[in-house]
Amino acid sequence: MAKPITSIKKYEASREEQIEKDFEEVKAAIADNKTAILKGIDLLKALEESETLDAATAFTYKRKEILANIVEEINRDMYTGILENIPEIVYLLGDLDLKTVRDVTSKLNQGMEEMNTAASSKEKTSVLDLAKALKDPEINRSITMLMSFLKGMGRN
Repeated sequence: MAKPITSIKKYEASREEQIEKDFEEVKAAIADNKTAILKGIDLLKALEESETLDAATAFTYKRKEILANIVEEINRDMYTGILENIPEIVYLLGDLDLKTVRDVTSKLNQGMEEMNTAASSKEKTSVLDLAKALKDPEINRSITMLMSFLKGMGRN
């Protein structure tokens, strides 16, 4: 009869066998994630070309010190008002009709350009010039818009 088994030893692979197994596992992971790895390489290349990679590396190593400096700077009294108003500004931006704001801003820029062009001349405007200007459709439309704006601001 055979002898009974009294102890069981766990099989331990040799160092070379473990390296070969790990290498096969890494090869399979690379094959499965080829696209992501190539995109990661492209990202690293872009960061290196823009000289951002060194800054990101330095930030990573010194992040605690950098964040401590940022928090210390923000904690100053001169930033209190800004920090208290940030939530209100965010809510205000949510209420604004940005398309209308963009249109008004564009018109303001056009008006500023026209004003700067006219400011270079030394001409004075008389009351008669104002009366004649009301016949100009662009000026009349602008004055009508200003009056509507003022009327809207005055409503409760």
